[in-house]
Amino acid sequence: MSGFLGSRAPLIADLTLISLWALGAVAVGGWVLARRKGFPTHCRLMAWVTFLAYLPILVGMVPTWVGLARLGSAAFAQQATVVPFMHGVTGGLAQLLMIYTVVRMNWRRRWPPRRPLWLMRISLALWLLSTLGGTGVYLLLYSYAG
Repeated sequence: MSGFLGSRAPLIADLTLISLWALGAVAVGGWVLARRKGFPTHCRLMAWVTFLAYLPILVGMVPTWVGLARLGSAAFAQQATVVPFMHGVTGGLAQLLMIYTVVRMNWRRRWPPRRPLWLMRISLALWLLSTLGGTGVYLLLYSYAG
């Protein structure tokens, strides 16, 4: 089945892209809540965003990445596989840091660091960078040209 964004992407790729952009928008909304001192809502919202992000990652991205990895080590030297690999590394780091931060803020407050604001900022920056990188991967793999 073909996607709905007008590219050659399969439906799951289109859904993955749209869902992660939507989750990214919600994460930015969570940042705005924190800036306005709405911390209880911010914490719940960011926990949901963090855990919901695993659905498109596991259903859409991991199978695509594994398929590219099966092309062999020679294929990883090509741009078409280096970009998804770097996106996977950046996104993986972002997700791990986000999970740690959410668990630390909601359930394990004694875990380091004492002031976790920098964890949140790095997590958000990495996740937004990964979202932009994922958009680049989408465009690279399912180019609108032809």
